[in-house]
Amino acid sequence: MDQNQIVEIITKVTAKAQADENFKKEYIANPKKVLSDAGLNFPEEINIHLIEGTPSNSQIPNSTKTDIYLLLPTVSEEIKDESLSLKSSASCESTSSTCFTIPSCASCASSASSNSCS
Repeated sequence: MDQNQIVEIITKVTAKAQADENFKKEYIANPKKVLSDAGLNFPEEINIHLIEGTPSNSQIPNSTKTDIYLLLPTVSEEIKDESLSLKSSASCESTSSTCFTIPSCASCASSASSNSCS
């Protein structure tokens, strides 16, 4: 799986979580399972951590070989139509809406974040 595919999966899962409160609760409770169900699998030793809100990149901890930090941005307006949220979030790759880093053991993808693998 290449970096673009990883970014696409995380972006779609993030958009769905922003549009669907029940899905968001599931994503927060078990992000690794939700991402796996979406087609993004991680080795057993990898832990996925979600950070809710609008922290700047400097407030997102650096991902490590075993811990990956993902931002679940807060949406200021209620999104009632998931298809709208999916379309609007498609451009998240070029903004800070979806900030994450993935260490090299999971293809070392990064988007809108200057965090480095350590």
